[in-house]
Amino acid sequence: MATPPTLVTATDVTKLLAADLPGEGTPERAQLDELCEQASAEIRARVVAVDARIAAGSLSAVRVRGVAVDMVLAALENIELGFRSTGETYPEIGTTQVAAANRLTVEMTAAQVAALSPVVSDAANGMYSVQMSS
Repeated sequence: MATPPTLVTATDVTKLLAADLPGEGTPERAQLDELCEQASAEIRARVVAVDARIAAGSLSAVRVRGVAVDMVLAALENIELGFRSTGETYPEIGTTQVAAANRLTVEMTAAQVAALSPVVSDAANGMYSVQMSS
């Protein structure tokens, strides 16, 4: 089975940031490429038939790419923040350290899943009646 293409690339992320694309073979580029692959895998795991819906035109590739870029940017921010100080106590100085976010490097929020999920018509969920003939 062929590996599907990533839904987002390092170029997409750096374009949104208006930043230079890290050079091939650099640690920064490897990190960015890995996060893009993780975001693509997370979207495919959480969104129904994303590739088929893009191919059929029922889901915008631009919208998918936008959500994936947002996921990668959030992951980069989590990596950059790492651990942060949440409080200090006195008279003895003590600092509590907590992770900046969840343990997952790349994660998908409920709002992001909803943005890529198929639209379900309200009429399909409404009440209806079926006349029974005797």
